[in-house]
Amino acid sequence: MNVPEVKCTLLCGASDYSQSLLFESAVYWAEVGYRVVYLQMFQMKSLPIPVDGAKPPSVHALNRITFLTLSRWQDLVKYTCSVHETSPNVPRVILVADLHNYYNNEDRDQKIRLAHMLCACLCDAISYCSQVYKSTSYLTVSTEDSMLETHKLSTMYFPSTTWISSFDDNQVVFCKKQIYSYQQRTQKIKFIKLNNKLRCNSVEILYM
Repeated sequence: MNVPEVKCTLLCGASDYSQSLLFESAVYWAEVGYRVVYLQMFQMKSLPIPVDGAKPPSVHALNRITFLTLSRWQDLVKYTCSVHETSPNVPRVILVADLHNYYNNEDRDQKIRLAHMLCACLCDAISYCSQVYKSTSYLTVSTEDSMLETHKLSTMYFPSTTWISSFDDNQVVFCKKQIYSYQQRTQKIKFIKLNNKLRCNSVEILYM
């Protein structure tokens, strides 16, 4: 018997570009037919910078995306703990924008505790979703690039799929974090901003 899987992805740094990736992911999964929940602390004032070549979302896709603005970390915890109550509209994809906003204003010890608790709650929630669908479900979280995220949270909650941004010759590059030295060559997503759009080599590897 196949055990339902989860795919947890962490995007570290370059917030504007991460938001574009999150929105592109929301549209991608919604077009496939999945229910998507997009969680954020602050309501979007405008759509993220579009990825060049991406098609506008269809009406059917937009109807499958739920945007939730949760202004406190307590609200985020409450949502993850009550996701089972959303039946029959349990999401198959959960996207979280700028997770660090929920804990950065706390003192150091509380910040670390909150960061771990929120990641654990989100991973538990998406695990429940995979059990409901009896198939792979997806969690993608964007956050800042600091030691807490790229080392501790990445290793504990996103060990196989963490992308870390850097700047190189006017390009933003997301490199997939390698855990072991014998792993395949580093995967990269290269972005360049041109005419208020993002051109990149590929975003499909995010969904594999």
